[in-house]
Amino acid sequence: MEFTTIAKAKKQTGLAYLGNVNSSAKLLHSQVMSHQYTYIIYLAPASTSGYNVCSHSTKECRLGCLATSGRAGMELISGGCRIKNARIKKTKLFYEEPEFFMEWLIEEIKVAQKMAIRDNFFFSVRLNGTSDIDWQNVKINGLSIFETFPDILFYDYTKNHNKFINIPQNYHLTYSYTGRNWNKCQLLLKMGYNIAMVFNVKHERELPIMYKGYEVINGDLTDYRVSDAKGVIVGLKWKRIGNREIEKEILKSCFVVQPNETISNVQVSELELAV
Repeated sequence: MEFTTIAKAKKQTGLAYLGNVNSSAKLLHSQVMSHQYTYIIYLAPASTSGYNVCSHSTKECRLGCLATSGRAGMELISGGCRIKNARIKKTKLFYEEPEFFMEWLIEEIKVAQKMAIRDNFFFSVRLNGTSDIDWQNVKINGLSIFETFPDILFYDYTKNHNKFINIPQNYHLTYSYTGRNWNKCQLLLKMGYNIAMVFNVKHERELPIMYKGYEVINGDLTDYRVSDAKGVIVGLKWKRIGNREIEKEILKSCFVVQPNETISNVQVSELELAV
């Protein structure tokens, strides 16, 4: 396949777009709280397309992936699969026609950036909405996407600790807690990086102030992670998914931090301070 224009790419593939701007409730928070227009791509997570886009995924994150929340989750509950199928098609396009995909991606980012400038908003890009691809290794005309757009700030969440080696200056990463990687989390926290952690709380005010001696900030106020303080835990409330039985299983797993754990850790921190 040969890319010429976005309009022709849509006709060739049957896809409406690769990515979109502020296409979720949380990204709309970014627009309000951080004055950001964020371009984001949602691919088919883990190996659901036949290609593995999440090399360091765990059983819990595969079961509770946000690909089954929000509009996609509502569609699955109603028996639809349009969003799921579109994400699979995009993922296959990325692996089977990489040059076509990347040229289309570059043009969409240019259009989105112009829209942000027109509307007097800052502009950022999150390429891994429901994936964990190492975009540093994806080249087009010999350049990574970060080198292609050196003036644009990119950010992502990742479970792949290897990505923190030689991070591009315009790429911000937040490491994701799995319930089994606390040692790596501690190492990265000490290096000044941040950790995203899911808490089983119902309201934003219930997020703990501290966890295991580290400050917890409210990561649900905005999705834009670039301006976060350094060396903190980004607290995220559990987001409901379509399958309620699976949700119950995940909420009991090590992936989600329980309220009693946070109370215990706050008490320990207070005792340490008292001493």
